[in-house]
Amino acid sequence: MSIEKLLDEMETMLVEAARVPFTNKRVIEEDDLARFLDDFRELLPKELDEAKRVISERQRILDEAQREAQNIVDQAKAYVAKLTDENIINKQAQEQANELVFQARKVAKDLHNDAVVYADEVFKHVITHLEKTLEVVRQGQRDLQQTNNQG
Repeated sequence: MSIEKLLDEMETMLVEAARVPFTNKRVIEEDDLARFLDDFRELLPKELDEAKRVISERQRILDEAQREAQNIVDQAKAYVAKLTDENIINKQAQEQANELVFQARKVAKDLHNDAVVYADEVFKHVITHLEKTLEVVRQGQRDLQQTNNQG
């Protein structure tokens, strides 16, 4: 029997009890009330134990949900930290790549300038030799013309 049924039975007992004339009082059989109280005392610990078990189970579920929520938060924090670390690593790699490209361009520009200076020196040297050679050729032509004119 449940507490609700016992309470319904007590209510029936009260409603069906004889009234004391001209009062708001009723007469209940002592044996009926004693039996009801015995049943109630017997049933109440079972109901209380069940309520305690339900509360305990509820608390266990809440604790488990709290742990799971904390695990999810921790995983999210770890994921954000990982993404942040990866972003920092990517940023550092990009900065290093940019620095390498900058240095490579500077080296290429320096090599280009050195090559231009070297080529200019080679051209000046060739021009100097060609001018000397041209002067020798002209001198040879003049000498040839003088020899031809004397003859």
